[in-house]
Amino acid sequence: MLNKEQNQHKKLRRHTGCKAQGSPWLILGLSSVFLLSGCLQQDVLIQTDSSTRIEGKATPASNEVNKIVNKKEPHAVVKVEAEEVIPLKAGDMYQIMVAEMMALKGFEAQAFDIVYKLAYKLRSADLAERAFQLSMKTYDAKKITNATVLWREIDPQATTPWRASFLLALRQDNIDQALRDWERYRSLSNETLERDLLIVSQKISASSPPKSGMLFLQKLTERYPDTWASYFALGLVADSANRFDVALSALEKAKALQTAESEAQINQFLAKLYLQNPPAEKGIAALTPYLEKHPTDWLVQERMARLEVQASRYEDAVKRYKMILEAEPMAHSSRLSLALIQIEQKKFKAAEKNLLEVQSKKGFSDVVNYYLGLIHQEQGDSEKALSYFKKVKQGHYYVDAQLHSAEIYFVLKDYARTFEVLNATKTKNPLELVKLNRAKAIFYSASNKPKQAIEAYKSVLLLDGDNVNALMNQAMLFYDLQQFDAYVENLKRVIQIDPDEPDALNALGYFYVDRGENLVEAESLLTRAYQLAPESYYILDSIGWLYFQKGQYEQAKAYLQKSLAIQVDDEVLIHLIKTLWKLDEKESARILWQENHKKFLQNSELQGLMETL
Repeated sequence: MLNKEQNQHKKLRRHTGCKAQGSPWLILGLSSVFLLSGCLQQDVLIQTDSSTRIEGKATPASNEVNKIVNKKEPHAVVKVEAEEVIPLKAGDMYQIMVAEMMALKGFEAQAFDIVYKLAYKLRSADLAERAFQLSMKTYDAKKITNATVLWREIDPQATTPWRASFLLALRQDNIDQALRDWERYRSLSNETLERDLLIVSQKISASSPPKSGMLFLQKLTERYPDTWASYFALGLVADSANRFDVALSALEKAKALQTAESEAQINQFLAKLYLQNPPAEKGIAALTPYLEKHPTDWLVQERMARLEVQASRYEDAVKRYKMILEAEPMAHSSRLSLALIQIEQKKFKAAEKNLLEVQSKKGFSDVVNYYLGLIHQEQGDSEKALSYFKKVKQGHYYVDAQLHSAEIYFVLKDYARTFEVLNATKTKNPLELVKLNRAKAIFYSASNKPKQAIEAYKSVLLLDGDNVNALMNQAMLFYDLQQFDAYVENLKRVIQIDPDEPDALNALGYFYVDRGENLVEAESLLTRAYQLAPESYYILDSIGWLYFQKGQYEQAKAYLQKSLAIQVDDEVLIHLIKTLWKLDEKESARILWQENHKKFLQNSELQGLMETL
């Protein structure tokens, strides 16, 4: 969407060629565009200072540019020669009044149709401008285009329609036309090139397709290769399109061309981009010289601390956050970040102290209570943990707080309260619903209620049909209930979603091997699984058991021994002992059983294996 014209001009109208009349209709002002006075006057245009605010949808980096854009610069007075006065007929005046009344009542499209026709008939720049303003409120691309073209024809020296023109061209992916309209706009603009580039980047981020916007600004960097603002503008648009790699590359070029006035904004934006472009060490190295020069740029200091956390340089981050808080005690986000590091380091007392300092601050209550709950849950104080989790009433942490409460009740073996909490938790967020239903499935499964767990996973899969974790866990439940067709179907679905999921490949391959069927397919599945995870003991066990089923006992022995060397597992022991018995290495089989069977007293097959053999 195109934005409303910047309020850079004041128009003084002179009532020339008109007789004073007493009717109240003749002094009615309409939206500060013109005065109805029985005739239409040509304006005398006076430009004020350009303390312009960037309008439109905020982009992720808008704060990085506002100081530059809002910098005041004086401009010269521009006069426009008065055209011949065009008298308004009573019918025209009445239509204008009706249009404005429609606009006030929210019928902008109908108001536009009236004003546009009048502007076209009377060739009035004021009416053309008003038609453009109304078209913007309709969000109708055709009306906006028509209004832009008309205003351009009537008043070819006006900057706004030319700016709208290249934005409209970008909406249509017409880069060449956009560049031509940009050149015309620049020839008329009284702004500096840097300022225009920054303002335009904000508008492109808000209204243009990301690909076209980035291509357009890449062309401008070619036209203005020595202007830092061209790269900064490209960075803004790329950032808003989540092309952080393009944005970072552009900002690094802007930094090479920075001025004293732009240095802070460039480095603040760069710090944001380094957080989105690992490795973090690169950002730390790039920002260190700037912070040595400007140690009181607390925004960059805070972002540097976050980079240090990403790089696992926790002690450096703690020192930096403490430095920030010493200078800016009200930097609540930094205090919260410090507390989270302290939780990670299990310095719970220090973390709790910092959390309590920001607990009462606006916007921090839920997150602080959530982490206070985690601290006390980690320390085994269930009562305190539950009291804090109950204080989390809404927002991002609400569902997680309820899940932790359910977990506490489950550990306390209060299963009724566990499911009471889960069933009482309401959310419309699809991601949170997935998380909630997964938790129900896990708790049902742990409570030996496989059927309810399967139903909970069905709810997950209705929301996220490609959730591999849910499909795999549900498959295990199907297996336990001997619903083997459903088990196989789930595993095949996982492999279809992710052909390189080694656990699914192994599970399906082993299933076929253990049943002695589809051994050719089983070998293909297990070979692929082995290629993906050659050190997985259970995949090695599956391949060993495949060779056992094929009667290739020496190959089976090699894989099973390698598996057992990685992990002493009861199933691997059973397979290897059976293989040794087949190879007539009965004494080795007895010794292996004697050394290990007491480690797995719960496995009845292993306990009675020698007698069975």
